[in-house]
Amino acid sequence: MSGLPRVALISTGGTIDAVGASRLDLAWYTETKNRLPDGELLAALPELGTVADVVQVPFARFPSYALSLDDWSLLASTVQELATGGSYDGIVITHGTNTLEETAFLLSLTVSTPIPVVFVGAMRPANGLGSDGAINLFQAVRLAASPNARDHGVLVMLNDTVFAARDATKTATFRVNAFAAPGLGPLGHVDADGEVRLSHIHSTNGVPAFDVGDIAGMPRVDVVLSYVGADGALIKAAVAAGAQGIVSAGTGAGRPTPAESDALDAAAAEGVVVCQSTRVPSGRVSLSPAMKAARRVTTPGMPPWQARIALALALQRSRDADEIQITLDSL
Repeated sequence: MSGLPRVALISTGGTIDAVGASRLDLAWYTETKNRLPDGELLAALPELGTVADVVQVPFARFPSYALSLDDWSLLASTVQELATGGSYDGIVITHGTNTLEETAFLLSLTVSTPIPVVFVGAMRPANGLGSDGAINLFQAVRLAASPNARDHGVLVMLNDTVFAARDATKTATFRVNAFAAPGLGPLGHVDADGEVRLSHIHSTNGVPAFDVGDIAGMPRVDVVLSYVGADGALIKAAVAAGAQGIVSAGTGAGRPTPAESDALDAAAAEGVVVCQSTRVPSGRVSLSPAMKAARRVTTPGMPPWQARIALALALQRSRDADEIQITLDSL
């Protein structure tokens, strides 16, 4: 026994283990469809042995924008099993940055564990000039192995910066400092000397609102973005496709166009639950008297793609707008 913390590593793919056509292929590397061989990402970082005993856990690897509901369900159940088995002090999940915030948020709502679960990715491919993958992974393992990270829920770590899964969002397409928590800021940092300093804790950390088993039963919920001149065609199409919920990413503090409002009201009359969100990067949508009268619900400062996940999970517990609103307010 090494005496070091034991950390499970689940590699799901993404830029962090992608291989571009050359060292300067920093933009189109996904089109090569090449990845590091299994285990090479871990083997290339012998320094990890100074901070943790890292154990690779087999998992399928692919671009994060290709994830399915089945993949989410399998990942969450794998993490829950590892977390409750008592063999690990922390878990690190490498993930493509395109949808990292969605998967991390989903696990924060469903996986129950006091040990750190850390999502990490990269903005430059493994063979790219100035690749950030190796240092991001090393710092993520440091974070997962740290007692300071316990009881903080699911975390996101890139560029030495630690975010709560509930707060993190991707804000840049190519920059290595692509993740932020608009209006809230990070929980802390993993510094150059290895110090893990978390100055804040997310107020909703604790027992998840849902279970891992709820993921497989998530109904169809579509997101419809508002813009000047938008009509109700996309809303009607979502209803026709079988959506049980619709997230309206409205303008400003949650305002769809008049035509969209009419279509949303018609959808609600057919039993579709409408969640009013906003396309604005930060800030909450207030449940106005008109929204309440229309039986719409809102989410507390949550981007539309996270609201979609929350609503899809909540719909399995209730179809009543008031009950769903209570659930969403607690997240």
